[in-house]
Amino acid sequence: MFFFTFMKNQKIEDFKIAVILTLKQLRKEKGDISQAAFNADILDKTGFTHNIGRNEVEGNFNMETLYIYSVYFGIELTDFFERVCKVSSQDIEKFKIDKIKRKTKKDA
Repeated sequence: MFFFTFMKNQKIEDFKIAVILTLKQLRKEKGDISQAAFNADILDKTGFTHNIGRNEVEGNFNMETLYIYSVYFGIELTDFFERVCKVSSQDIEKFKIDKIKRKTKKDA
């Protein structure tokens, strides 16, 4: 049972990372906007107060947040999730390594 729980949790973590990487790519395509600029712009346009940086660090999403992001980026949710599914396992692993490096650097 432990093995299956571990595999399920690993797939969920990988999915969250794929969402994070997709959001980063969408921000880049929209003019390489920073997290701060995104937060201010989305508040101005939608009245939705949210910090995308927390999502990108913690990988904590809900459907309302993803819907608002898709409206902001002008992308259908189906297209968004298709992009998420196309994130490569190599990019996911690189993100994990980079995250460990950032944490190690921060803790030093």
